[in-house]
Amino acid sequence: MIIEVPLGAPRVSLRHLDPDGRAGDVVGHLIAADADRIVVLPEDKPAVWMRRSNVKNLKRVPERTVLPASPPDAIQRMLGHTWPGLRTARLGGWVLRAGNGRTSRANSTLVGGDPGMPWDEAVKLADEWRGKPVTLQVVLDDPVIAKAEAVGYRLLSPTVVMVARSDDLPYDHVEVRTSETPDEDWLAIWRGGQSDDELIAELTSAPAVYAQIPGVAVGRVAMDGPWAVISSVEVVPELRGAGWGRAMTRALVDAVESRFVALQVEQDNRIARSLYAKEGFVEHHTYAYLFPPDYVTG
Repeated sequence: MIIEVPLGAPRVSLRHLDPDGRAGDVVGHLIAADADRIVVLPEDKPAVWMRRSNVKNLKRVPERTVLPASPPDAIQRMLGHTWPGLRTARLGGWVLRAGNGRTSRANSTLVGGDPGMPWDEAVKLADEWRGKPVTLQVVLDDPVIAKAEAVGYRLLSPTVVMVARSDDLPYDHVEVRTSETPDEDWLAIWRGGQSDDELIAELTSAPAVYAQIPGVAVGRVAMDGPWAVISSVEVVPELRGAGWGRAMTRALVDAVESRFVALQVEQDNRIARSLYAKEGFVEHHTYAYLFPPDYVTG
């Protein structure tokens, strides 16, 4: 079943009795409750429905803390919160996202955890929700990859996630201009000034700080719990290779209060991966996208 999770749904711990009278515990978001039933959605499994008469204890608990040592699925869910698209839903452990078709993360289904049904049935439901064949986002060791490739999906755009503890990163204060929305000067540099309203809607789908060294470089940093997630770092072409990308990355870390920092870099961009490694980032995992058979990449 596809569930659109209410904004601000509380995370709870619930002890209940199954039909045979055995006690069980479930932790997840409380997504529905009435006089007869309670529905809790765990992070990586299908929703659990139960009668109120079988509930023995219910209490609110803090949101799950994602750490640099957490598994890739947990890191990917956290990253998704900072670039969620315009509409999201859950299918068991899968996260369905839809946007304007302009960026991969905002227009893909994050495959992770248990969807509660065979993968081909889950893909069919995701397709119906999206209104067209969906692109699947997968961590590179996911067994779904072999199943998808066997029916014509193509694995493209491998991307490395790199993480660091904020205290381990070098401090080099750089004067930047920041705002809660990208202004005309910021947009003039990002993607060579080729953005439009549909692309900007996906860019701004989560709260973020937009920083710029005017006329030189721009970047975006979004928060999720203790994490700062850096994206959209871009330097004007004529100034690339002069250290401005490093300066912008340091400025973005400095722009927010965080315990951990994450960023993503294309797998074949060895120069950028080396640069970030020297800054103190370590490679956590690699993900990619499974494009459906009839999808035409730009």
